[in-house]
Amino acid sequence: MAGQVLAFPRRDRSAPAETDGLELLLAGPEDQRPATLLFLHGAAAGAWVWAEHAMPSLAASGWRCAAVSFRGHGNSWGRGLLHTWGLLDYLADARAALDALDGPVIVVAHSLGALVAQMMLGDQRIRGMVLMAPVPAEGLAAANMRLAITDPLLWQEVARMPWLAEGVAPPARLRHALFGEAMEDGHAAAHLSRMQPESIRALAEAQWPRPVASARLLGVPTLVLGAKADPLVPPDAVLRTAWFHGADRAMLDRIGHAMMLDTGWEQPLALARTWIEGLDLGR
Repeated sequence: MAGQVLAFPRRDRSAPAETDGLELLLAGPEDQRPATLLFLHGAAAGAWVWAEHAMPSLAASGWRCAAVSFRGHGNSWGRGLLHTWGLLDYLADARAALDALDGPVIVVAHSLGALVAQMMLGDQRIRGMVLMAPVPAEGLAAANMRLAITDPLLWQEVARMPWLAEGVAPPARLRHALFGEAMEDGHAAAHLSRMQPESIRALAEAQWPRPVASARLLGVPTLVLGAKADPLVPPDAVLRTAWFHGADRAMLDRIGHAMMLDTGWEQPLALARTWIEGLDLGR
């Protein structure tokens, strides 16, 4: 999987010059398909979540793929300033990645990254979106209040994500929210050990409504995929997101929130690939 660092202006000019960049992973041929797929990761992750299965699978089908790590994530700059970054900073990073790509783009995004993708709507280069377990534009406050009542232990584990120690797997309850029961413990532990703290500011901002345009009104075809047993972005929130955007949708069984990594990742990826290949990208 090829990788590079994009030139990007640093807000903190005292930071070392080598941190001045965003990680961008690339895969697939340059010109075989009419658009590039741009992948945006969710909270506590990085571009690596897409390099495991999604990018190799779609690149093998002839799609040019690019996955960016938001500032403070993966191998991008800004880790020491993580808790100062907010959703508008992540939006700037997504737009910087978009600017680095030629031609039309289809955005494939997960969870918090899917909220950033919705904030990108209005850019004429975006010809479609696939939103996986998307944080809704309405915010997660209601979903988190419900989680605090129905599963207070899981809610506490989620609340501790900003202080997640790198290289240490999150607690067991969060593991079972991210992955289904079919995921082998060893595989789950390997993925979870790569997770990192998430910005307190970004998580706080994601609780409340964001000004997002409807993809339906903008003429941007959208596919929304949710997990039926996902306690982090529950099915009703997923369905409201699909309704707001006039999106095609599917709710999946026996898969966790981190559906691009979970056992059974082939199902959401096959749905996404079939849907993308049915788009009219000639305009």
